[in-house]
Amino acid sequence: MGINIEDNFSLLFDKNNNTAYKALQTLQKECEESDKVYCYMDKLADMIDNDNSYIRTRGLTLIAYNAK
Repeated sequence: MGINIEDNFSLLFDKNNNTAYKALQTLQKECEESDKVYCYMDKLADMIDNDNSYIRTRGLTLIAYNAK
């Protein structure tokens, strides 16, 4: 059974940076194995406008992982 992408995506916004970072790592691994995260590209692009620099970085990182 694969990971729950929706749950991990919502964890990217968690106030606990350790939790958010683990979700980021999980999604990065998923990006390497499949294109399931690509359907969230609009949400990832919206993350770049977030006030929190960590959230912006997570969004940009996942955009880079999806650029193939």
